[in-house]
Amino acid sequence: MNIAFRSAALSLVPLLLAACASSTTATATARSAASASASASASASAASVDLRSAPTVSAPAARSEPPFVLLGELHDNPDHHRARAEQLRRLIAQEPRTVVVFEQFSRSEDAAVARARQAAPGDVNAVIDAAKLDRKSWRWPLHQPLFEAVLQSGAEVRGGNIDRDQVRRIVREGDAAWPADLLALRERTAWSGAQQDALRQDIQDGHCGAMPEAMLPGMVQAQRARDAAMARAMLDAREAGAKRVVLIAGNGHVRRDLAVPVYLQAAGVPSTDIDAIAYLEPGSAAPAGGYDRVERAPAPSREDPCAQFKR
Repeated sequence: MNIAFRSAALSLVPLLLAACASSTTATATARSAASASASASASASAASVDLRSAPTVSAPAARSEPPFVLLGELHDNPDHHRARAEQLRRLIAQEPRTVVVFEQFSRSEDAAVARARQAAPGDVNAVIDAAKLDRKSWRWPLHQPLFEAVLQSGAEVRGGNIDRDQVRRIVREGDAAWPADLLALRERTAWSGAQQDALRQDIQDGHCGAMPEAMLPGMVQAQRARDAAMARAMLDAREAGAKRVVLIAGNGHVRRDLAVPVYLQAAGVPSTDIDAIAYLEPGSAAPAGGYDRVERAPAPSREDPCAQFKR
């Protein structure tokens, strides 16, 4: 990649990372013609995944959840956030020693968030400001019900992501830019060529086929680093005494075959201690073996998610 192209490509990273947040939406739209048959096939091959369409998000089953619960989302679907807020209230009521890890802000802001909560208990805006949450990229207040549910319950909040500047460095420099704790976790993680290819294709599909091929290796590195960061945040919370840790993140980050659960298991967490739940929309396909179960809600009115890549 020449210097001019690299500079231009890296300038797109904030847009591409924001689009990553909605990559499942873009992929579902691009594949809508084939989604019905894919859903039927996945349903037949994975009995643990409920792929039935429903007008509202189905109520979670009344059962004791494992120590690690991962709740996916399509970031622009408000019904997903409302449903998961209710799920959070239930989980925290069931186990008060719950820590909630959010993809929406960095691990480096945990101390500032804790100070904000101490200074202004229950003040969502104070927490969001302390977390340096990018309101525009995350379309705030879409996630407000989730933060309200956690703050009102008194549960601890932690960031799961890595700083955007760090992501840019990882895209550009690769292993040399990985935080040491995340690189150590990655090196313990079994990772096949098939997984590498699947993640690469998922990123390309999620960016509507517009990702420059030369950027894909760096974007795969960045995605893996973010998954490792969320896993590390969950592990740290558990090691600090949490009886349950819940992750709030995009569906791509909660996939059992490619994302956070892979790193949790590499750290010694039994598969049975993990519950990976996707929140999708009617007609969208779930990858076979990707999730323990799927909840569905109607799609909101939205613009073509690929339009930003056509400008």
